[in-house]
Amino acid sequence: MTNKSRIVLMVVSITVLVAFAQYSCKTNKNKVTIGIQTSPAMALVMVAKDKQFFDQEGIDVEIKEFTAGKFALQAFLGGSLDFAVAGEVPVTLASLQGSNFYVLSQVVKKTTNEVRVVARREDGLTDATSYFKKKKRKLATSFGGGPEFFTYNFLKKHGIAANEVEIISQKPEDMPAALVNGSVDAVSIFDPFAFISEKQMGDKGITFADSDIYSELYVITVSQDTVEKRRDTVDKLLRALVKAEEFIKSNPDEAKNIVIKYTKQDRTVIEGIWKNFSFGVGLNQLLLDYQNQEAAWAREKGTVPQNAPVVNFRQRIYDAPLKAIKADAVQLP
Repeated sequence: MTNKSRIVLMVVSITVLVAFAQYSCKTNKNKVTIGIQTSPAMALVMVAKDKQFFDQEGIDVEIKEFTAGKFALQAFLGGSLDFAVAGEVPVTLASLQGSNFYVLSQVVKKTTNEVRVVARREDGLTDATSYFKKKKRKLATSFGGGPEFFTYNFLKKHGIAANEVEIISQKPEDMPAALVNGSVDAVSIFDPFAFISEKQMGDKGITFADSDIYSELYVITVSQDTVEKRRDTVDKLLRALVKAEEFIKSNPDEAKNIVIKYTKQDRTVIEGIWKNFSFGVGLNQLLLDYQNQEAAWAREKGTVPQNAPVVNFRQRIYDAPLKAIKADAVQLP
């Protein structure tokens, strides 16, 4: 073999090795599955995926979409997901029922009137108390999630007894149509379905909102096994979400476009509800306060036995990664 041939062969070999190394690096990237509800509340995850912040951190994220966060949580508990993002109510209930996992972070710091009651308007009835006291109403909500907890507190605040209202369970996506066709008098649900209900009802509808009652929070769940064996993956996930938070603050219009792409909602819907969400990673006292209230509520309604073991929700929060990445985002004792 001539020297020239050897050089050509060496160059080809090096090229092949480099290509193989690049391919191996790409194919061996940490693969991660995250379950989310197809909702604007998941903006951080959607933006991190769309802007390739996950890729930049070296994780290959596959998003699995569900109609509600509680279904994503069920899939996570069944072992088919690495992470799930769900409202704090189903997370609380799962903990009370004996499931063991950690809360890693919130993906919204707070929500404002994101859950509310939309009802069929009646002349002269402009407040919630008079509306629900006039006659027994049929009210649809989503059982096992934030809307049901909001409904409980809403009715309690307005002095409406359990026998004065018929509460039924419906899928969130079915509620606007049920309200329009009159099969229910009111719906108690989160956005975007509350907003869609309002728009479809128009002047025939009335909204009862109360930001003092409840601010639905959405949290990331992670297994103990993942925390122990894939801590680097956990850190990379959070760093990507921090980048998404900064992007949303700096580029709200583009962030809205991304959410529109994932949710398939009209721009008017996303524009109309964007202000209801404070997007960002974090862990705050409100989360613990709600979880303790929800535990008492679950015992009161019989979801868990009165003598069920008390859960220390603070111990179920794994805040070390977030503290290391963004210390001021952790506001817990």
